[in-house]
Amino acid sequence: MSSFIQINKTTKIPTDTIRFIRPIGDEERTRIAERYGADAGEFNVSIQFGDKTTKLAVETVEQLRDQGVSLVDIGGDRHVVAANIKSAKPFTAKDAAKIEERGYNLSQDFKSRVETTAGAVLSSATPTQIMDRRARANQGGSQPAPQLANS
Repeated sequence: MSSFIQINKTTKIPTDTIRFIRPIGDEERTRIAERYGADAGEFNVSIQFGDKTTKLAVETVEQLRDQGVSLVDIGGDRHVVAANIKSAKPFTAKDAAKIEERGYNLSQDFKSRVETTAGAVLSSATPTQIMDRRARANQGGSQPAPQLANS
């Protein structure tokens, strides 16, 4: 597995600083263009780092994988570097209530909290699914799309 990825043809990023990677769609590209006055049409992914800053990249998720980075699909169209995953534990109704008390609105049904070297992320996959996907990714296997039903 590569410890760096190259984005936008010239920028190298250490993979252990990546919290998650997610594809961006046309609607988000339009918002970016309106907000920053920039042409966002060339960008395909958003990379969030441990400090919660983001960087846009022209590469696709598959092109990043082709650079030797094993990615785990954690649901919600988000991908985490497999080597960055330290643990996954159940995300309970009590956990959700604590987050909502702080003013956050949870828009998904999260099943696990995934601890990574770059911070925690919530996932719609179960802890077992996350760790199974991590194991497959580290062995060079493909990652199935997350299942909506209990699987």
